[in-house]
Amino acid sequence: MTGQAKSFHFLYNFFMTDTDAILTELIDQRDRIVAAIQALSGNSTAKRGRPKKEAGTHTRTRTMSAAAKKRISDAAKARWAKAKKEGKNSL
Repeated sequence: MTGQAKSFHFLYNFFMTDTDAILTELIDQRDRIVAAIQALSGNSTAKRGRPKKEAGTHTRTRTMSAAAKKRISDAAKARWAKAKKEGKNSL
């Protein structure tokens, strides 16, 4: 082996060994971080957000009677007529 080849192999082995050690340390750190996150979150399988409804349960939608809709409509029309009479652009 020539001098350049020996130095190349030395540097290659040095950096590969160093890289392997760094990689091993990073994997160990990742495992510790994942364990800490799981411990802090309580349950690692818990999902965030609103829980899904059970099958077969259906919440009833509220319906408004025609009379109630008419009362609300008449009240809104009265408010807008009053505002228009007073010269207001908005309530």
